[in-house]
Amino acid sequence: MKLYYFKDPHGNFGDDLNPWLFGQLFPELLDDNEQDLLVGVGTLLNHRIPTANKVTVFGSGHGYGQLPAINDNWTFSCVRGPRTAKALGLSAETAITDAAMLTPLFFNESLEKRYQTSYMPHCHSALLGDWQYLCTQAGVHFIDPRQPFLQVFKEIKQSKHLITEAMHGAILADAFRVPWTPAKAYPHISEFKWQDWLDSVAVTAEFNFLPAVYRGDELFGLKDTFKHKIKRLLYKTPLWQHHWQEAPIARSSQQVVDSCASALQQLAAKQQMFLSADQLLQHNTERLLAKATALRSRHAG
Repeated sequence: MKLYYFKDPHGNFGDDLNPWLFGQLFPELLDDNEQDLLVGVGTLLNHRIPTANKVTVFGSGHGYGQLPAINDNWTFSCVRGPRTAKALGLSAETAITDAAMLTPLFFNESLEKRYQTSYMPHCHSALLGDWQYLCTQAGVHFIDPRQPFLQVFKEIKQSKHLITEAMHGAILADAFRVPWTPAKAYPHISEFKWQDWLDSVAVTAEFNFLPAVYRGDELFGLKDTFKHKIKRLLYKTPLWQHHWQEAPIARSSQQVVDSCASALQQLAAKQQMFLSADQLLQHNTERLLAKATALRSRHAG
């Protein structure tokens, strides 16, 4: 089976953990056979999944793009949550939880707590704003989701509390028994996929909204910066050409930056934290492992 998962060019631990996790869960099954796909951790269940003779889904979710073209070649071991199951017309029993919840079975390093509160933005948000600076101003530890996934695991476990815009930040925190708080600063954050997972762990939680902060042209050279300024001037005029790529949103004012840092600091002080029930975590883990055993048996036969 060839593992299918998303590869972000900038790195994203929630995607990058796939070969490590499934390599330990199914060491005897993974290969490069593109006609036998294993769809892994991520919001992957959409029209982009390649056509193959066999497609097996293990703990994936829907949330982006169009629904996949499912046929008799597809086998659903389990999906992320009940909203994914409903969207795909699957039985309620197919919904267990995100497969990344199995991570503590393979990463059980004992680590001392170093951070009172940590903040993790979504990987795309980490590009848009300078969250390292914002976290420093707010007095919280910054966890960059683009780091190597094992380092992200360590920093989550070293935290007493994780505020996270990245859903897999909450998933790993919950699996590691680190209390977490959901946050949202940008419109690209999918509420559907968050609610799908929240339903799977029986947690009722709402986003805490933070002001969106933008770097603007900070990471670009002089030529691109000049081009972006011209595009911003032309964007809402008749001169704008629809085939042009939009310029990055202009750099946020210091007032907006300070407002965001203050909101993050207040959210950390609020200590409104969530954690799924121990019994449900154990139950979901046992169900995922039973599905893994069944998948191995099918392929052995």
